[in-house]
Amino acid sequence: MISYATSFVYYILLIRILDLAQIGQVSLLAAAMSIFTTITQLSLPAAATRFISANIGSRDPSNAGAVARTTRRLLLSISGPALIIAIVASPTIGHVVFKTSDATVLLIVTFAASFILDLTTLYGAYFLGLGLYAEMVYQNILYIPLSRGLGLVLAYEGFGPLGIPLGWAIGASLTLLLSLYLWKGELLRSNGFLARPLLVFSLPLFASALITLIQGWGDITLLQAILGQFGTTGAYYIVVSSVAFLSILWSPVAGALYPALSSSYASDGGRAIFEKLGVATRLVNLTVLPAGAALAAVAPTALEAVYGSSLGNQAVPFAILAATIIFSAQSLVLVTTLQATGKTNRIPGISLVAATIDLVTVGLGASALGTTAGAIGRALLAISMSFLAWLSLRRTLHPPVTKGMSKALVLTLFSAAPLFFVDNFLTLSLHLAPVLRLPTLVGVFALCFLTASRALNVFSDDDFTLLENALPGFLTPLLRTLERILVTPV
Repeated sequence: MISYATSFVYYILLIRILDLAQIGQVSLLAAAMSIFTTITQLSLPAAATRFISANIGSRDPSNAGAVARTTRRLLLSISGPALIIAIVASPTIGHVVFKTSDATVLLIVTFAASFILDLTTLYGAYFLGLGLYAEMVYQNILYIPLSRGLGLVLAYEGFGPLGIPLGWAIGASLTLLLSLYLWKGELLRSNGFLARPLLVFSLPLFASALITLIQGWGDITLLQAILGQFGTTGAYYIVVSSVAFLSILWSPVAGALYPALSSSYASDGGRAIFEKLGVATRLVNLTVLPAGAALAAVAPTALEAVYGSSLGNQAVPFAILAATIIFSAQSLVLVTTLQATGKTNRIPGISLVAATIDLVTVGLGASALGTTAGAIGRALLAISMSFLAWLSLRRTLHPPVTKGMSKALVLTLFSAAPLFFVDNFLTLSLHLAPVLRLPTLVGVFALCFLTASRALNVFSDDDFTLLENALPGFLTPLLRTLERILVTPV
């Protein structure tokens, strides 16, 4: 919640400190960072989490320590030389992509931050593999607010776009120092683990990660290439990032699910993971579908209230992305299940087909539809990923993707429809400004969602027992109050 709240505030301030053209440059720097980290990590963090959690599940902590040592050595042997190559190539990249040599310093700082972030990510994977969720949380709580906050301060103080990657670099450095301190003494020193099993597991994921990289940044790159406007790219980047805030509803679930499924699968086989997967899918469906549809219903108001009138013309792409975000959530849970059960060789094909559909859609529609073509492409990408991952798992597992879906659909209807009509009434009849409409809409959504949840008996005592076990003790009174509101007594 802290990380997502920080990112939310970050984008609100970013659009007030930099103009849309400069934000377009920042989006390309973020793409450069993603390219560097994807290539140099070689999906070793995912392999580290899987093999460490599997060895802990098999009660072999010595082998888990060997996995950590080998993955660290492999990462440094790849990331170090790659950093040198990237620095040397920065002037050329700046001239080709940014059409100016002034971008050289921007790129060098970005690549340096990426190298440090590689190591930080690897230690986060170690923490996740050992079930040390608190330590991983400390990483995120430090890195995200610090890197975003420093970046904004430096950009405001005269550094401009350069301030953003400087914030990334400083935040990543301090987070790495914290990670080294937290990791000390967690696993016994041991001999190295054979690299081959790690690479056999990680290389299919690496191939998939390259395709995912194209999925994440291909539409932005295509829009920039076809439309040739940094301002348009910047606006679309803000829209995509804004909808991504909803991933707070499923990313933590998938992150916690991965080592849990890996450990259960290693010890008890496929049947042991079905129940955990059902719980995760039900939670995702009941929260993501109503939230995404509600946000889509008030897209113009949400964008203008948060970012001002400069993004008012992006309401249609925003609504498309929000309404179809449930497929992004389901696809992540299903791909996580494929990873946890060792079926990584199926993921690249799934990702490639989905990426192709996305890029073809954007390429064909960008000239006529602009950023709307990007949103349609992303929606088709998410739908394709979800369907193909389900199809791949169905042969052995029959993933319960429709768990809780009937109630989720009714919740969506009773939450999103009132919002749409209230928003139109406040806009067309009362002519209220977006900032004034937003609090009322939030209240209407909360009232409708809570009322429908209680009437449909969506949540149970077991759900709140699970939450009480998972969340800090000081939240217990709040959870019990919420339980009395949502759960109908038997």
